[in-house]
Amino acid sequence: MLAAAICAALLALVTAAAPGVARAAGCRSFSSQAAAQELFVKTGGSPGHNIGHLDDDGNGVACEELPGPYEGFATIGYNRSKRFFYGTATMPAKASGEGEFACLYGNRHFADGPRLLRIYRALPRSDRPVSGDIGVEARPDSGRLFWKLGRRMVPGGHYYAAFEERIRSSPYAPSECLGFRSPVAYLPRPQPQAAAS
Repeated sequence: MLAAAICAALLALVTAAAPGVARAAGCRSFSSQAAAQELFVKTGGSPGHNIGHLDDDGNGVACEELPGPYEGFATIGYNRSKRFFYGTATMPAKASGEGEFACLYGNRHFADGPRLLRIYRALPRSDRPVSGDIGVEARPDSGRLFWKLGRRMVPGGHYYAAFEERIRSSPYAPSECLGFRSPVAYLPRPQPQAAAS
């Protein structure tokens, strides 16, 4: 009985000292990085909110050691003073471990073109696009995508950015670079109230 208690205590210490142990077990339960990312975002995962120990480096991208298909973690915001939407997406490192990032380029027309996205307003019956296709700037050194869209009038509401799927290598092959979207955000964010004097 004493031996069992000692073994249990040692196991707890090892697990507490090595959070990657829990992450590896969690990531092994997914067949692809995109499958892990989908669940991670759906359950509230984000940079700084490491759900299930799937994102120990805190960049919002789950299980980067898994193979494709791939999805990234996207954000959306609105600059009230300069009147533009903006956002980023962090893409996973390729499972090959060669320092390359997955799915920085490509759209439904051209495999080497920019990734494209649209901004949507989330509505009760049907979401409404509020932009056409927006080309995204890729930064291959950091694995990030950046975008910006000027928009003078933005009624308060819930918005998200949706990245489209990249063109498939053949009509029958699955896409390595799936479509994905940012979490929904209320924009423009209310301005903080001035403190009463």
